[in-house]
Amino acid sequence: MIQLFSLPLIVTSSISLILGLFYMLLHYRLKTRYQESVKYYYVFSLSALVSGIFLASFAVLVNSGSNLDILSISNRIAIITSMFTIVLGLHFYVSFFDYKAPVFLKWCYAICLVFSVLAIIPSPYFLAKEFYPTSQYYVGLAFGPLFQLWGAWVLLLAIYCIVILFRVYLREHRDEENLSLGTVQLLLVATTVWMVTGVGDTLTGLQIVDWPPLTWVGSFFVTCCIAWILVLHIDKLYEDRQQMSNRLMYDHLTQAFSRSYFEIRLTNSIQSMSRSDPDRLYICLFDVDDFKSVNDQYGHVNGDALLKSISEIAKEITRPLDCFARFGGDEFVLLLTGLQNDEQALTVVERIRTRIYETAHGEGSQKFRATCSFGIVSAGAEHLFQADLANQLLTHADQALYHSKHQGKNASYLKRLPLFDS
Repeated sequence: MIQLFSLPLIVTSSISLILGLFYMLLHYRLKTRYQESVKYYYVFSLSALVSGIFLASFAVLVNSGSNLDILSISNRIAIITSMFTIVLGLHFYVSFFDYKAPVFLKWCYAICLVFSVLAIIPSPYFLAKEFYPTSQYYVGLAFGPLFQLWGAWVLLLAIYCIVILFRVYLREHRDEENLSLGTVQLLLVATTVWMVTGVGDTLTGLQIVDWPPLTWVGSFFVTCCIAWILVLHIDKLYEDRQQMSNRLMYDHLTQAFSRSYFEIRLTNSIQSMSRSDPDRLYICLFDVDDFKSVNDQYGHVNGDALLKSISEIAKEITRPLDCFARFGGDEFVLLLTGLQNDEQALTVVERIRTRIYETAHGEGSQKFRATCSFGIVSAGAEHLFQADLANQLLTHADQALYHSKHQGKNASYLKRLPLFDS
């Protein structure tokens, strides 16, 4: 019959094993697909798996009754896994908080390995294969002086975990804006609870006190805290990725789309064109007339203000399906799709040109007028057979812009992309 107070051990063991497998798969996904350096995800997954095995073996130990073979196996597994649960937790703290203690960690693993070998081999100096009534709740195995040394080692490991977290807390506390301070505090509390409950079970095993199993409380508390912290870390990774994507997608000054993003949109628009589709595609390159004189006369601050003002005007006039981007310097580019004739494209461009000319640009009392010249090129389904169509469109749009400049500036010029023999 299963002991009632062993049910929490069974439940927490199952949850820990599930968390371990989940974070193992998550580590594999982040590392292979996104090239994220998240070694501590792997360390935590091992810690959760070992913790799940520890709690399961403890549950079996509690329910072993008078079966000495089951008691012997479960007792030894619990001793081994309890050590490695703490060491892996220590390893996670060192990795996650970038705490320099690699040599000490190697010694921790080595010493735990030695105690594991001692635990496997029945011996009156460590664990003999004979009953020892540890408390009214469960029995254990008869132990010797080496087992007491093992208990001191486990206690030392738990204390060192707390010492590391406290040092990390002091380090993070010096940085008043550090957002990980709450994370350290949570882990510090969880690890303290873990150590207290573990010490309680160890004292029960030594017949100093007579308590029911409590280690599962601290172990599960730590596992859940770390799992929650890694969930927050995943959210932070996503936020960083989003910010990086935005930096690549948008121009930092004008908040227009970047050139690289525009090139992607242009390629996609060309690929989506169909030979039976009557809609045409338009590329418009334009720049500020005599932009150098604006910078010389009104300063670079007002020059930047002019570029931002032009960007705001263009984004206000263009449609959501259009793509407006800063091409470089004072040069902008506009992709218009879904239009059936040149007049529609010219209407959009003329509205932008007129608004730029009529708007007073600049900051503060230094207001000034500016103009832009526009070069537009049109392409349709009849051009789909041409090689490197995107580059041809940009080249001919640049030629149209050059023609517009020679018309006297503050003008627009539209040309159709010529047909070439296939």
